[in-house]
Amino acid sequence: MSILAEAVIAAFDSNAEIVWALAGVNRALAHFSAGDALVEITFDAMGDRGWRVGFDVKSKATASENIHSSIRVFSGVFQAVREFLEVRQPDRLVFTSKEEALGRLYEEYLKRQGTALREMGYRMAAATKMSPLAEFTIEKTTPSEWQG
Repeated sequence: MSILAEAVIAAFDSNAEIVWALAGVNRALAHFSAGDALVEITFDAMGDRGWRVGFDVKSKATASENIHSSIRVFSGVFQAVREFLEVRQPDRLVFTSKEEALGRLYEEYLKRQGTALREMGYRMAAATKMSPLAEFTIEKTTPSEWQG
């Protein structure tokens, strides 16, 4: 399969084998592999049923090798986000970025997922940009069924 074909498939249909773990009531962890990269996604409670999400990629591959798996990484992260939203149903989920390019990816992905988010009872709030940080928030618009 060509790199372009693999990237297109990964962008629209992530099927990463995500493993979940709880690190107390205020932290959920998810991880998966994308090629030689190990990806860890962290969901931290912020109070008032709000959560912050972040991810880290660990890889011994070269930068050019990592480029080939970057779309699978990003798609897997958002697969984990969807699973978290479906199960935990937080009132708010905040994505924060110090890097402008990553912030643009968050914003574009959330815009493109608007219909799917609405079907889950969420909407994208206005982005908050304060140099050097940018925050992108999705908010629950329907009552949560979470029994935690």
